[in-house]
Amino acid sequence: MFNSIASKKVYEQVIEQIQHKILNGELKKGDKLLSERELSEQMNVSRTSIREAIRVLETMGVIESRQGEGNFICTNIDKTLIEPLSMIFKLNNGTLEDILELRIILEIEIAKLASKRITSSESIELKSIIDEMRIETKKKDNNQILVLLDQKFHSKLATISKNYLIQSLFITASKLFDGFIEDAREKIIAEPLNETILLKQHEAIYNAVIENNMELAHEKAKEHMRFISKNYRKNEN
Repeated sequence: MFNSIASKKVYEQVIEQIQHKILNGELKKGDKLLSERELSEQMNVSRTSIREAIRVLETMGVIESRQGEGNFICTNIDKTLIEPLSMIFKLNNGTLEDILELRIILEIEIAKLASKRITSSESIELKSIIDEMRIETKKKDNNQILVLLDQKFHSKLATISKNYLIQSLFITASKLFDGFIEDAREKIIAEPLNETILLKQHEAIYNAVIENNMELAHEKAKEHMRFISKNYRKNEN
């Protein structure tokens, strides 16, 4: 015998309608929603249900409320992903290994896509990061700067990939990655020999990317992530 199925709450139906309009392209990032009164009239529901739906969508990171302006479709898609993924990670007792595996997959494919899609202006921007790395690697006691440049380099590659889904996943994974093993990252760079190795690895990835050599970019990114993984694990033990 089947159990009866309760009808959906009104605010849940409101949420579904808004999500549907986002998925079919009627609502885009940065678009302003109609006022509560207008939504209430068009959907023929109470303003209480509209407010409840907006609260839920805001919590999900789909909508952002701006004081005195109204409600807008969130322009920061990363925020939409970070919290749910963080919750999944924590509820499933996520480990360093889980994060590393995700980062390895993303980093390698990002390098490959970046080598295919990089523009001349992006080559210049990427070169400026490499130039900064070369300068800072010669200095002493600047681990934090090198960490930031490392993050900047990989984030730029993600942008160059021009795949917003991969880019959003990368940023989300990076937030988890940085939050759980930030100390380990600094320990790796703290070893003088590792600084030089990391610089050479970044240079190799950069050269492969600007030469539009997809296979070489893939291989150099893989080598880099193997080195990173090995050292993170060593610092965790």
